Amino acid sequence: MQPEDSEMETTATLLVVDDEENILSSLVRLFSDEDGFDVIAKSSATDALAILEDRPVDIIISDMRMPIMDGATFLAQAAQRWPDTARMLLTGFSDMDSTVRAINEGHISHYISKPWDDDDLVDKVKNALELKRLREQNKVLLQIKEQQRAELQALTENQEAIIRSRTEELQQTASQLDVAYQELQESYYQSIPLLSNLVEMNERHKKNHAARVANIAKIIGEEMQLPDREMRQLFIGALLHDIGKLGLEQSIRGKSTDNMSPLERKRYQQHAILGESALLSFDPLRDAAQIVRSHHERFDGKGFPGKLSGSDIPLGARIVAVANDYDNILLPNNFLGKNLNDMQAHEFIIQESGKRYDPQVVSAFDTVIDKVRLLLAKDREALLPLDKIEPGMTLSQDLINQHGMVMLVAGRVLTEAHIKKLQQFERAFDTKLMISIKQPPSPVE
Repeated sequence: MQPEDSEMETTATLLVVDDEENILSSLVRLFSDEDGFDVIAKSSATDALAILEDRPVDIIISDMRMPIMDGATFLAQAAQRWPDTARMLLTGFSDMDSTVRAINEGHISHYISKPWDDDDLVDKVKNALELKRLREQNKVLLQIKEQQRAELQALTENQEAIIRSRTEELQQTASQLDVAYQELQESYYQSIPLLSNLVEMNERHKKNHAARVANIAKIIGEEMQLPDREMRQLFIGALLHDIGKLGLEQSIRGKSTDNMSPLERKRYQQHAILGESALLSFDPLRDAAQIVRSHHERFDGKGFPGKLSGSDIPLGARIVAVANDYDNILLPNNFLGKNLNDMQAHEFIIQESGKRYDPQVVSAFDTVIDKVRLLLAKDREALLPLDKIEPGMTLSQDLINQHGMVMLVAGRVLTEAHIKKLQQFERAFDTKLMISIKQPPSPVE
């Protein structure tokens, strides 16, 4: 309200134009008595136009009948050149045609009939001025609005540019994080064979056992059409299935389960939990950790450590159970107390379907048994004590004694003479030799 009041108190310039001196004097006297008016009086339209060119005028009151240029023509020119100036026409009743022309061409806001009422005329002038001010305010507001719109548009465009730039930065950062995460995962995965090798360093009679189990599990998983991610976790879980044995005493690791005391067997069964605990801190290996924990569970619920059964056992663990036991019973010191040939081992897995093993996994294993045999034929090796060595066996690795000396090189076919010399060495140095030999593949019928 305060801005409007201050505007009402501002002096308005009023230009009155009439060729009759008495009318001109009356108009000057009328508005000079009113506050807020600066009155300019001219007796011709020509002089009035000169004033308009020289200074701004808020409102024009012009007579219609004037020599040289009548009011309608004058106001039309004023409307064209100074459209913001309010315009009013003084006319008589006999000048209606001219009034209409002034309305159409001069765009007048009011016409005043002679003789006029002073109060009515003053009110009309004030109303015309108020309308003019409102239009000016509206024009200013429109300009402000347009300026704000332009600024908002510029700000929006700038914000969009910032957002695009920021989005590109975030995408780039996300890509870099993805790469870093992939590299971190790969570093985990590259360390897995090393962990597997650490386990086998403590179980010399099971050389390459973890790798064979992992490859057998992979063959079964492919037959069961596991997704890529599950395949990777399956392979890792199979490679590390015995990692918990690193937490067991050496005296326990060197025994078969049949030769363990009840306390040792209980301690041995904890290796699955120890293995899971070792892997849980590696987020990418959490699924593999579940496989490690559950690979000794039985389908009938008689396994360890949780006595899980059926589908409560993770599928990866059910697959590793078959792969692990099949490879184990081909080796000495297994849970059966004797090593089987591959035909016998295959038959054992089939017979235990629904008891030890998931029937679906056994079915897949049975389907791919030829692939499994081919795999094992390429990596058939056993670490045996000297009393298990027979003539005709082939060394798979150099035989190195405790002094670091090579006694026999890899590839040597052992004879009875070789075996007797090795027996003499054991007695002379009170030691026991463990010999890596290549095992010939069993006949496939």
